[in-house]
Amino acid sequence: MLVLPITVQADGEHSVAFVEAEIVLPMQPYIQQIFIGSGLILSLMCFAWARALRSYSMVILAIFFAIKSFGILVSGGVSLLTLFTENPQILKVEGLLLACLSHLILFAFTIKFFTLKKFAATSYQLLIRLSFFMVLAVPFAYFFAQTCVWLLTQILVSMSLIALLYAVRQVQEQRLSTIFSLTLLVPLSFNFINYLLHYWQFSAQLINGLDMLAFWLMAIMVTYLMGRKYYYHLRDERLAQQQVLASAKASELAQQKLLALQEESQEQLESRVQERTLELNIALQELEAVNQALKEKNTLDELSGLYNRRYYDEKILAEFRRSRRNLTPLSIILIDIDHFKLVNDSYGHLTGDKCIVEVAKRIKSLLRRSSDVGCRYGGEEFCLILPETDAQGALALAQDICQSTNKQQFIDDDIVIDLTVSCGVATYQQEQGVTPEIIFASADKALYKAKQAGRNQVQVSLLSET
Repeated sequence: MLVLPITVQADGEHSVAFVEAEIVLPMQPYIQQIFIGSGLILSLMCFAWARALRSYSMVILAIFFAIKSFGILVSGGVSLLTLFTENPQILKVEGLLLACLSHLILFAFTIKFFTLKKFAATSYQLLIRLSFFMVLAVPFAYFFAQTCVWLLTQILVSMSLIALLYAVRQVQEQRLSTIFSLTLLVPLSFNFINYLLHYWQFSAQLINGLDMLAFWLMAIMVTYLMGRKYYYHLRDERLAQQQVLASAKASELAQQKLLALQEESQEQLESRVQERTLELNIALQELEAVNQALKEKNTLDELSGLYNRRYYDEKILAEFRRSRRNLTPLSIILIDIDHFKLVNDSYGHLTGDKCIVEVAKRIKSLLRRSSDVGCRYGGEEFCLILPETDAQGALALAQDICQSTNKQQFIDDDIVIDLTVSCGVATYQQEQGVTPEIIFASADKALYKAKQAGRNQVQVSLLSET
C-alpha cells in the first residue's frame, strides 16, 4: 500500500492531498523465466509419460499443469490477454478464468483417474454441477471490482478442492485416494494462508511465491500418485504371474522326479510311474484350476455372479463380427432396476446389493441357451447379449424377465420390496454403418423410453432411430 501526493486546484489556490493506492508489482524477470521453463518441462514430461504409458489421465494432467502455471504468472502480474486487448474490465477476470479452467481440467482428471462416473455417481454429479457454477461465475465477475474478483477466485478454488476431497473419499481404491487427498490438502492449505496474508496486507509477491511453492508441491505429489498407480498395477500382474510360475515349477519338478525313476529297476519303475503320473496330473489340474480361477476373477462380477463389464466389451465385439460374417441377427437387452436409489436410501446398500443378486438370479434362470450371455453392466444395470436372436425373440425374453421380476416379492428381514425392472431392446440385422456402440445406444434409448413411460415395461428401439 503506497501513499501518493496529488495537487488539487480550487479557486486559484493549490493544495496537496494524499491518496492511498495498492500497486501489485510483477515478479522478478528471472523468477518468471525459471517458473515458465520448469512448468513447460513438467508439462512436456507428462506428455512423454502419457505417450509411453498410453494414459489419457497423464494428458489431462499435462494440460492442467500448463494452465495452472499460466494462472500463477497472471496472479504475479504477468498478463497474457494484453497480447489481444487492453480492456481493463477483461484483464481483471483473466486470473479467475485460468483458475476455473485449471480446476475444471482437474475435475476431468479425477473423474477419469478414479472412474467416478461408474463407481461414484453421486461424486460425479457433484463435480459436474460445480463445473457449471464455475463457468457461470466468470462472466458475472466482469462487473465486480478487482478485490471482489480476487476473493471470488479464492472461494471458487477452495470450493473445488473441498468437492474433490469429498469425491475421492467415496471411491473404493483407498490406496490411491488417500495419496490424492493429501495432494489436494496442499493447495487448500496454501489457499487458506493466502486469505490470511491478504487480510493482513502482506506483499503480493509473497503470496504469489507461496502459490508457486504450492504448485510444485502438488506437482510432486501428483507425480508420486501416478507412479504408485503404475506400481500397484505391475505388482498385481507380477503376483498373478508368480502364482502361475509356481504351479508350472511344481509340474516341472514332478516331471524331473519321474525321469529319475526310470533309472531304477523295472519293477520299481512300473509301480512308481503310476504314482508319479498321478501327482503330475494333480499338479496340472491345480495349474489349470488356478488359471481358470484367475480368468473367472477377471470376467465375473463378484456380487451378481454374472459376467462383468470387461467381459461384455470383449464378447459384444466378437458376437458382432460373427453376426456380420454369418448374416445372423444379434440382439441386446438392457435392464435397469426401477427406483433402485430409493431402495438404497430407504433400506441401506446391503439390502440394495441383495436386490441386485435376486434380479441376477432371475435373469440367469431365464437364459436357456448356452450362447446367451448375461452381464452386470454397472450399478443396477444389466445387459444381455443374444446371438442369432431376432427382435421378436429378444422382446419375448425381455417381457419374461419383466413379468417374472414383477410377480415375485423380495423379502429381507421382514422387509417386503416389490421389485420391478425396465427393459430396452435393440436388434442388429445387418444394417449398414452400425457398430456395437450404436446397438448399445439404441437399447439404452429404448430403456429411457421405458422409464419415461412409467417403468416396469419393455420398449424397443430401431437402429435407424439412433
